[in-house]
Amino acid sequence: MTENAISPPPGLPETEHHRYARILLGITIAGALFLAGQAVRWWQEHRQAARMENAVHQVYQRALAGDPGSSPYGRLQFELGKLKAQSSQRLDMVELLAALSRRAPEGVRITSVSMATASGVVTGVAATAGDYQRYQAALAAEAVFTFSVSKADTLAQPVRFELNVKVRDRAAPPKGDDQ
Repeated sequence: MTENAISPPPGLPETEHHRYARILLGITIAGALFLAGQAVRWWQEHRQAARMENAVHQVYQRALAGDPGSSPYGRLQFELGKLKAQSSQRLDMVELLAALSRRAPEGVRITSVSMATASGVVTGVAATAGDYQRYQAALAAEAVFTFSVSKADTLAQPVRFELNVKVRDRAAPPKGDDQ
């Protein structure tokens, strides 16, 4: 043998070394293929996450009309709170009609209702001044709306009246609770 050649350790024949080398090479190739597959999978997941993040960012941009800032979810909650506050101060036609009809005595008839965003005008006719007074007292007890008399001809029969209506400030305590 030459001095530069690496000699196998004593005890194992040359063919065993080749066999172990092939096994090691096979395991190394299998591990490399597994790691390459995992790398491709990670890359695909990373790209999909980036696409989803971009889509969410675009939704925030559309919802917030511009730059969503550093906390877009918090800003959306703030905007939702503002919208809820605005809608609580708006007249709801169905609620208003329900309040007007459930409080009306037998001799009262509503002839027209006109509404703006936060106020409205209700006109009607009462058969007698007593019916009108009972209706006015019943409307004063309404929890959602406040009614104020704009015009009322209590000397004529039937009594013609016009009421201004607004949404009651729900943050303020109801009137009459001065304790």
